[in-house]
Amino acid sequence: MSIDTELQHLLTRPSHPQQILTTVASALLSEDPLAPLTLGTLNAYLLDAVLAVTVDLPAVVAAEVSATAARALPSIHDGETPDAYALRLHTVIRGLR
Repeated sequence: MSIDTELQHLLTRPSHPQQILTTVASALLSEDPLAPLTLGTLNAYLLDAVLAVTVDLPAVVAAEVSATAARALPSIHDGETPDAYALRLHTVIRGLR
């Protein structure tokens, strides 16, 4: 692979925080679409996503990536469903790097 190809791949690939939040949003779609989202459910999916995405990263990098993803999470609105939260999360993901 040439350096240009590698650079293009790096620039077009989602960042690690984006990958984490995309994984969380995707997982939320498996929840009951009528039940309100809880912080416990969101935190469980976030932890699973962080572990999956950062498994091969050095610990200090994994910590920074997971902190960036966690800070980007919007607050859960009262009574908000997992589907609605996942939709809002996709808006956040687009603005994250």
